[in-house]
Parts: sequence; structure tokens; C-alpha cells
Amino acid sequence: MRGLAGPYAGCGAPPPGPARRALFAVGAALSLFTGTGAIRGGLRMLAIRLAAGGATFGIGRLLGVSLG
Repeated sequence: MRGLAGPYAGCGAPPPGPARRALFAVGAALSLFTGTGAIRGGLRMLAIRLAAGGATFGIGRLLGVSLG
């Protein structure tokens, strides 16, 4: 993909800064309702994002989908 280089080019790369912070903040905020720690909730949200991104990438590779 154009514009993505270094650690963001491959499968499972963390989202860029603002998206990463937003995901972490949402996970931390949800921890207020679940009773878990804020850091654990934020990291859980980031892990879910990585799993979803990896699954999307893998399915796209299996189907032969490419951009550009």
C-alpha cells in the first residue's frame, strides 16, 4: 500500500498514533463499566484491533485482493 512504510506496512501493525490513542481511551473508558483496570482495558482494545486487522489481511490474501 502506498503511504505505509516501516512497521505499518505489514499485517498486525499497530494503528497510527491518533487511532491508537483513541482505541486505548475507549478501552480504558469501558473498563469503568467492567471493573477491570484501565490499562488492561486499553490493551485489550488494541489487541482486538490487531486481531481484526490480521484477520482482514489474511482473508484478503486468501481471496487475492490487492489495492493499487
